[in-house]
Amino acid sequence: MGISPRIMKYKLEIPATQKHWVNRALLHVPPEGTPPKGITLITAPAGSGKSTVMTQLVHQYNQQTAWYALDENDNDLRRFWRHIVYMLQPCLAADACGRLLALLAEYADRSFEPFLDQFLNELFDTSGPVSVALDDYHVITRQEIHASLNYWLNHLPSKVHVMIASRSEPPLANLQAWNVKGKLQRIGSLQLAFTVDQAEELCQSILGQSLSSDWLSSLVARTEGWAAGLQLALITLKQRPSKQWSYWLHDQDMGNYIKEYLLKVVWSGLDEPTRRFLLETSVLTRFDARLCEEVTGLPECDDKLALLQDNGLFLISIGQGFYRYHQLAGDFYEALLRQQSPERWSELKRNACLAYAREGWYEKAVDYAFTAKAYDLASGLLDEHLHGLVMKGEFSLLETWFNRFPEAFPIPARLRLVSAFVSTVQGKHEEAGRVMEHLEEELQTSPSQSEQLDRMSGLFFVKVNHAFHSGQFQEWFRFSEAIHERLPHDPVFFDFNYNYNQPFVRYTSFGLHGALTDTTAEMGWKITSLLSRNGWEDSLMCQYVLQSLAEGYYEWNELDRCRELLDRITAGKRYLEVPGLLVPVRLTMARLCLLEGDRTGARAVIDQTLRRLDQPSQSPWRRSLLIFLADIDLAEGAVDHAEARLHSVNSSSNHRVHLGAVQETLTLARLLIARGETEEGHTLLMRLSLLVEESGMVNLAVSVMILQAFADIKQGRCKEASRRIKKAVQRVMPFHYVRTFIDEGEWMRSILEEMLAVSAFDQPEMKAYAAALLTTMTEEIADQKSDHPSDTNGFGLTVQETEVVRLLHLGYTNREISERMRLTLGTVKVYLNRIYSKLGVRTRTQAVLVTTPAAAGYLSISE
Repeated sequence: MGISPRIMKYKLEIPATQKHWVNRALLHVPPEGTPPKGITLITAPAGSGKSTVMTQLVHQYNQQTAWYALDENDNDLRRFWRHIVYMLQPCLAADACGRLLALLAEYADRSFEPFLDQFLNELFDTSGPVSVALDDYHVITRQEIHASLNYWLNHLPSKVHVMIASRSEPPLANLQAWNVKGKLQRIGSLQLAFTVDQAEELCQSILGQSLSSDWLSSLVARTEGWAAGLQLALITLKQRPSKQWSYWLHDQDMGNYIKEYLLKVVWSGLDEPTRRFLLETSVLTRFDARLCEEVTGLPECDDKLALLQDNGLFLISIGQGFYRYHQLAGDFYEALLRQQSPERWSELKRNACLAYAREGWYEKAVDYAFTAKAYDLASGLLDEHLHGLVMKGEFSLLETWFNRFPEAFPIPARLRLVSAFVSTVQGKHEEAGRVMEHLEEELQTSPSQSEQLDRMSGLFFVKVNHAFHSGQFQEWFRFSEAIHERLPHDPVFFDFNYNYNQPFVRYTSFGLHGALTDTTAEMGWKITSLLSRNGWEDSLMCQYVLQSLAEGYYEWNELDRCRELLDRITAGKRYLEVPGLLVPVRLTMARLCLLEGDRTGARAVIDQTLRRLDQPSQSPWRRSLLIFLADIDLAEGAVDHAEARLHSVNSSSNHRVHLGAVQETLTLARLLIARGETEEGHTLLMRLSLLVEESGMVNLAVSVMILQAFADIKQGRCKEASRRIKKAVQRVMPFHYVRTFIDEGEWMRSILEEMLAVSAFDQPEMKAYAAALLTTMTEEIADQKSDHPSDTNGFGLTVQETEVVRLLHLGYTNREISERMRLTLGTVKVYLNRIYSKLGVRTRTQAVLVTTPAAAGYLSISE
C-alpha cells in the first residue's frame, strides 16, 4: 500500500500565453544567461496583472519552472506542501518524491521540520537552477503554512528562485531580513502600472489599431495604469462606434468604481445569448465546452468560448483545452446571476458539483455543494472519499468542511466519528471527547442493531487513538468492557495506515514516543484480543498494535514474547502488502538474528526484503534497510562497505539533520567515529540531540546519549561518557529499557562494569538497574561464545571472505559479487580461491553446502 494522494494537476500547470499579451520587459529580469536568485514578491490589488507578469517572467527565465495556483482549499499544511513536492518533482532526483511524501504522510501534529529539512536536502542536490511560482498566495490564511514557508524560504539553496504573487504582503516573519540582505525583490502596483507605450501595445492587441497620444495619456491617467481597468476600457471602446470614443475616454467617471462601472458597460454591449452564457458559466472555476454544456444545458458552447476569446472578454486559457474567467469578471458575473436568479444559481452550483465529482475533482465538488447549501451532496461526497482524505492526513481541510455544516443538519455518525478522530490527532482532546460522548449516548438509544454495531466499530477505533494521544487510558478500558457484539469492518477505521516513513512503529506518533509501559502493553493486548475475536486479526489496526508490542517486548528483552507476536503477524500475508509493517517486522527479525550472533542470517532477512521493495515509491523503505545493513557493516569493522552503502542513498553529514532520518543520522555518526573523525561525529549528534529532546521521543533521546558516550570514550573522555550513561539510565528506568544498552556490545559492558565498580550510580534504584543490565550482557555474551565460536564457522574466513560466502548462498554470480562489493572480477576470483582452500572444496556449490549458515532458515520467511 503506497502513498497515492490525489493531486489537482491543473493547479500545477504553467499558464498558457494569452492573445492580448503585452511584454512587461521593464521588470527586473536578470541578464541573459544569469539565473534569477532569491525571492520575488509581487503584491498588488486584484486586476493589476500579477499572474500575467509572473507568467511572463517564467517564460523569460527559460529554466526549469514549477507553478502552483493556490485556492482556499490549500489552507491545509500537508495539502499545500504535497502540491509543492509534486510541482517540483521533475527537478528532483528520481526517488526524491517518494522520500518526501513518506515524511509528509505522518499524520500526527508533531514538528513539521523533518519534512522541510529533507526537502531542502533534496533541493541542494538538484542540478538547478529552478524557479518556483506561487500564485494567489493571499488565499492562504493558516499561520502554520506561513511559518513553514518562511522556514523553507529562509534556508533555500541559491539555485532556487521563488516568486510569490499576492494581493497583500504575506505574513512571512523574515521578509524584512531578506530585504536587508538583498535576497528579496519587491514588485508592487507602481511597477505593474501600464505606461503609455505599453497601453499603446495593448490597444493594438485589443482594438487592432492605436489611439492618439492624448487619448492614451488620458486613458492611462484615469485608470492609473491599472491593467484590468485598461482592458475593460478598451473592450468597452471596441463595442462602441469610434465617434463615441472621445467621450468615453475623457468624460466618463471611471474613479473608484471603475471595475463595477466598466463591467456593467461591457455587459450592456453583449447580445442576450452571450450574456446568458457568461452568467451561467461564471459558476465554474475551470471548464471546457463539454463541461459548460453539461452544467448549463446551453447549446453551441464551443462557439461561445471562441467568441469570448476572440473579443478578449476575460477568458483565460489554463491549458489542455480548459479555461477560467478573469477573477474580477467571473466574480461580477456570478454575483449578477445570483442577484437576478438565486434559484438558477443554486441549481447550477449543484450541477457543477455533480459534474466535477464525475471528473474526479471531488474537492471542488464538495465546495460547490457547500456553497449551494446542498448539504446532502456534501455529506455524500465526504462519506465517499473519507478513506482517501484520512489517509492523506489533510485534517485541516476536513475540519474546515465539517465546520461548514449548519448545526441543524443531521451529520451522519460516520462523519462525526472522523471529525472526532481529526480533533484527536490535532490535539483537541476535549472537543473529540464531547463528540464521542454524544455518539456513545446515541448508540445506547438507537433502535437499530446494525447501526449500533457500525457506531461501536468506529467508536472503538477513535477511542483507541484518543487514549494513545491523550493518555486517558481508563476511559478506553471502561468502554472496551462494553464491547460484546461483533465489530463490523470499516476501512476508514480498521485499515488506517499509521506508518509511511519510520523503520520501526515505535518511532511513529502511534508508538507512544517510543516508550511502552505496563498500561499501554495491557491496552495493546486488549485491543488485539477484541479485534481477533471479531475476525479482524489481519486489519492494519491490529497488525500495527501487534508490531508495536513486538518492538516493545524486544526492548524489554522479553524475546519469547517478541517472537510470539512476530509469529502472529507473519501467520497472515497482510503485512507483506504494507511497507510500513513489512519493514519494521523484518528489521525486528534481523535484530533477533543479530542478538543470537547470526549476522549472516540478519543480512539474508534484509536482502530478501529489499528484493520485495522494488518500486520507486518504496525508496524510503529501501533506504531504511540499507542504513540497517550499514550498521551491521560497522559492527563487523567493514567501514568501507558502510560508507559505500550510505553513499548509495546519498546520505551525507553535510545535509540538514531532521527527525525523519534519526537512524540514518546515528549511523552516519557511527561511521564518522569509526573513521576517527570523532569530533565531527560529536557535532552531528549534538545537532540531533537538540531535535529529539524537543520531540519528547524517549527512545531516540537515549540512543543519541549512548552514541555520544561512545564518542567520548573514543576521545578518552571517560568521565563525560559515564555522565551520559548515567543520564540515559535515569531516563529509561520508568520504561524498563534493556536492548538499547545491550545491543551496543562490549564497550557498553565495560563502562557499566567500571561505573558500578566506582559507585558512579548514587541512587540504589539506578545501581540495581545498571547491575541488571550488566548481568544480562555478561550472560548473553557467554551464551554467544558457546553457541557461535566465530562468525566464520571456524573456517578462519575474513570479513570480506564471509561476505563473499553470504553472496554465494544468495545465488550471486561473480560479476554480481564484484558489483555488490565494488571489487574487480579478478579480485573476486582471488577471494574464491582463498575460500575454497580454507574450506577444502573445489566448487561454489560445495562451498555453499559446507558453510550452510543459519541464514538458510530465513531465506523463505513468509514468502
